[in-house]
Amino acid sequence: MTYDVLTLTTPETLSCCPVFSVNQFNWGGDYRPVTSGRLGFLPGQGFLLEMVCQEEDPCRSYTRDGDPVYLDSAMEAFFCFSPEEEKPCYLNFEMNANGAMLACHGQDRRERTPFSGALKEGLSCRAQVREHAWSVRLTIPLSLITGVYPGLSLHTDSMFTCNFYKIKESEGRTHFASFAPIQAPEPNFHLPEYFAQARILS
Repeated sequence: MTYDVLTLTTPETLSCCPVFSVNQFNWGGDYRPVTSGRLGFLPGQGFLLEMVCQEEDPCRSYTRDGDPVYLDSAMEAFFCFSPEEEKPCYLNFEMNANGAMLACHGQDRRERTPFSGALKEGLSCRAQVREHAWSVRLTIPLSLITGVYPGLSLHTDSMFTCNFYKIKESEGRTHFASFAPIQAPEPNFHLPEYFAQARILS
């Protein structure tokens, strides 16, 4: 599975990017909200991500960055820019309908380091709740990425891996969905071996 990331001329051209669907309910469940998104690349600036979920009144109790938003209704994006390594580092961005975001980096599920200080500059999440759907728009600056991956250069034909998720881990409408399928016995999104291939196109 490969997702083509278009190079953008302006943030407004994100609407021209291909749509990905978060429709792999790897661990079953009856509640399956329709979720999709688009990812684009702005040269010299970073990535723009927009995700939309067709869900009414999403659970959104957390309001601060760093909160465990995965207990709310959340949409998530994970990226790995060193997939060739035996134990690669990857980035996770988890967002609820309040725009609260849990953002970390590390090599596995338990050893995660929150982004802080200068790395967070330019990182932003905006959420919008409508009557029958909600959305998030995430800006990931190149300075944050290169702060974790020194020497990395991203350009046309660059490859990386990623996966996108829809989750509510707490009771009541609990669900776990992914873009790329995950072959694991229990819900776990922190498995970079199941991330999809992504390629930056001109």
